Amino acid sequence: MASFKQFWVKISASLVPPSSAHLEKLAGLNPDRIYVENVRALLGTSTWIAKMVCETAARRGLLKKHVQVICPDGSVALSLADDAQLPEFVRCWQEVDGEYEEQTLKTKLLKKLEFYAFERELSQ
Repeated sequence: MASFKQFWVKISASLVPPSSAHLEKLAGLNPDRIYVENVRALLGTSTWIAKMVCETAARRGLLKKHVQVICPDGSVALSLADDAQLPEFVRCWQEVDGEYEEQTLKTKLLKKLEFYAFERELSQ
């Protein structure tokens, strides 16, 4: 967990001066599922700055960007590390008369949600 804190200090210090309270909250994030909205709320910044922090970390190889395809009911149909690999169709489930039925839907018509994952340990 110490390296995850170091990561946030290195990435966000030049963009948003971190307080110890911010660092503690950021260190509490799941390093495998870092959403821009969580970073925005914890840093108390705009979405644009939070996105810039995450994108900077991704360019430096500290985070890896992923994408989720969201079904109409809000469930995740698919998570991939590369949005270029998204299939043309995904399967979602829909409740019809108390029964769940599988649907095949066009990926391009569904909502996408980006998230980031902590990529590696930081060197000292």
